[in-house]
Amino acid sequence: MGNKILILAFGILISLLNLFDGFATNYGYNYNLIEELNPLMDYLLKLSPELFILFKFLISILIVTISFAVYYRCSERFQKSFLISLVGVSVLYTGISFMHLTWLSFV
Repeated sequence: MGNKILILAFGILISLLNLFDGFATNYGYNYNLIEELNPLMDYLLKLSPELFILFKFLISILIVTISFAVYYRCSERFQKSFLISLVGVSVLYTGISFMHLTWLSFV
């Protein structure tokens, strides 16, 4: 698979993992099962769970939009660097998703 297709695939994967993180975090937070460790996300959750979900949704759209822009408009050198960062972020989000799945399995 070429770098361009991987950029789109990882961008979409990160967006989906981000949405899962949002819904799982919101669920766990509302039922006092978990704490949000990110200060910004914790603030949004306390302010409004709906605003928190909307923010996560907008971030997901932004990730996909930027991935498409890099796919279509950036040099091959930048695409390679961007892909490396997407892989790193996807590894982090995958770990977070497994943490969510672990505590969700005990509910």
